[in-house]
Amino acid sequence: MSEKKISLELKSLMNTMARYTARERCAPPGKFTEMHAEIMVYLLNTKERTIVQKDLEEVFTIRKSTASRMLHLMEHRGLIERVTTSDDARQKHIVPTQRAYEIRERIQLTQAKFETVLRAGISEEELYVFFRVIDQLKENLE
Repeated sequence: MSEKKISLELKSLMNTMARYTARERCAPPGKFTEMHAEIMVYLLNTKERTIVQKDLEEVFTIRKSTASRMLHLMEHRGLIERVTTSDDARQKHIVPTQRAYEIRERIQLTQAKFETVLRAGISEEELYVFFRVIDQLKENLE
């Protein structure tokens, strides 16, 4: 077991997950990735405050350029709007569109199905250890 490399196993898992979602058409039509879905759910469920790109960078641990590309694509597809704030014209609030609300249930059902597939055959104790190890890996890299 010690011959296995964590980084290669994680990359392999990510590739397998991407192939699964492509094969099962687990996302709405088009290039709608799991990360797009996660961002959409986050935006749709966060009502207590306004969201800006920097918030998404921090919550999802993504680079500024990645967030920018993803938001541009989501805006192009009519899922979000970027609204200029009255207090700072440089900072734009990210607001889900009506289309985003219309596909919300589909996104959430798709995510729930995917999570069920991932968790199949894994006990609660094993999940606890898995998440503990993931947290430790993140801490090691910070």
